Amino acid sequence: CSSDLLHHVLGYIAAGCSWQICWRAQPGSAALAMPPKSGVKADAPKDAKKGQVQQKEEYGEFLQVAALQMNMRTLSNCRIFAGVMAGCIAGLLKIEGLSGVLVFIVVTLIHSLMIFVKMGFEVTRHFPKSKDVFVSQFGGGLMSFILFWTLSYDMVHIF
Repeated sequence: CSSDLLHHVLGYIAAGCSWQICWRAQPGSAALAMPPKSGVKADAPKDAKKGQVQQKEEYGEFLQVAALQMNMRTLSNCRIFAGVMAGCIAGLLKIEGLSGVLVFIVVTLIHSLMIFVKMGFEVTRHFPKSKDVFVSQFGGGLMSFILFWTLSYDMVHIF
């Protein structure tokens, strides 16, 4: 029973974030082209019958800026949520000092791992680098963490 509850809670937390695919757009769409690989001709003739792989090799990958901005905004909201949850946990358990910051780091990393799993282990479809899910905007929820850490600690243990 407790594992079902944990499964539902973790599913609810991870499902709250929706991610958009921001790589491999069609040439000519509203996308920003990444620079082509070195050693590839920059002025290759356009051929209507080129395959996607050949286009990717000659012109580089394409990045949809709006989708990447949406993913970064969503990741920022997830970081704030993880900070709020870590602050409540640290405050309710009467954790003080650097141990509280350790709680923030652990909760944020667990939440990042849940996002990584939700993306089907294909982070590079949603972010430029696979490490972005774990390190990008890591300090984004720090202020929310401190606020909810002190608030929950004071409400439960002082008042």
